Amino acid sequence: MPEELRREHRWNQAWALLPYGLLVLSYGISLLIGGAGWPQQLVTLAVAAGFAVWHWWFVLAHPDWWERRPWVMAVYFAGVLGWTYLLLERDEAFQLFVPACYVLAFVALPGWYAYLGLLAANLPLLVASEAGLTSILINVGIVTPLAALFGTMIRVMEREAIRRREVNSELVAMAAENARLSRQAGVAEERARLAREIHDTVAQGLTGIVTQLEALGEVRPEQERRLDNARTLARTSLDEVRRSIDALRPGPLQDARLGDAVRLAVTTWSGQQDVPASFTVTGTPAPAHSEVEVTLLRAAQEALANVGRHARAGRADVTLSYMEDVIVLDVRDDGTGFDVSRAGGFGLVALRQRVEALAGTVAIESSPGAGTAVSVTVPAIGPA
Repeated sequence: MPEELRREHRWNQAWALLPYGLLVLSYGISLLIGGAGWPQQLVTLAVAAGFAVWHWWFVLAHPDWWERRPWVMAVYFAGVLGWTYLLLERDEAFQLFVPACYVLAFVALPGWYAYLGLLAANLPLLVASEAGLTSILINVGIVTPLAALFGTMIRVMEREAIRRREVNSELVAMAAENARLSRQAGVAEERARLAREIHDTVAQGLTGIVTQLEALGEVRPEQERRLDNARTLARTSLDEVRRSIDALRPGPLQDARLGDAVRLAVTTWSGQQDVPASFTVTGTPAPAHSEVEVTLLRAAQEALANVGRHARAGRADVTLSYMEDVIVLDVRDDGTGFDVSRAGGFGLVALRQRVEALAGTVAIESSPGAGTAVSVTVPAIGPA
């Protein structure tokens, strides 16, 4: 468990157990200095036990309520004030328990309601017959403002801790994605290298053998059968080598060029999302490096996935443009749009990293209610 989570866990345990410690301390002082007989002390003990059960049920038995059910915790805090009033009525020693009400106001009540709860925490002391004027003035005039100050400081530190934890989680996720992209890039590069090696050595050699065999003139009948077997074996081996080279092309591009692969992705997405989508190719399609084609295909898939998840679009249009020195992929929709300054989803971050690794760019134009346009531009690097 990370250190921050351990500290948060310890803090949750501390405030959850704090009322019990103060109850025991207050009841102990009541026994030592109180003048009531045992029957009265037993009644006080029963009241303290009632509060202990109340706190256990709402906090210890259901630890998720204080985060997920704020109104239930408001009922809990109202009960805390009621039990505190009963304890103060029994013995003034339980004034030591009032500071626990300040703490519980901040941990049980959300937002500004905590400050209202902080003021309400003084009610048991104000109405209890055992409370003295001096105690009331000290709690209302000094302790309550200090509790508000410390509560505010703790909440600021909690928000900062949550922000740091979220940032750390994003950094860890980005590091994992970078590692994954690096592995994929390494695999793609190795596949491309193997394809080049096979093409430049085995495939070229077999092509030469087939050419030489087919260039032979007439031969004796007893040699014809062996030559036919050699031609057949050479052609079969060449076909197998070519299939192996094609198999080294990654993913959906294994059996298709970039335009066909993107068209298939658009058609598949349109059928799954039940949203009309068009695909257009402009310029003269030309073969590109496998990593360029994979990056553009993944960009199209990621952009369409975001349209399906967030845009509530009625239509999407995808354009693949081949220019002189770059290839541009444009994905447009007529959906709800969003604030580009707040765009920081994990998929978009990974897409930018992948495109920028090829010295490309990602441009996004959008505004709430005006649809979205994603443009990915990468250099037109030829096949290796």
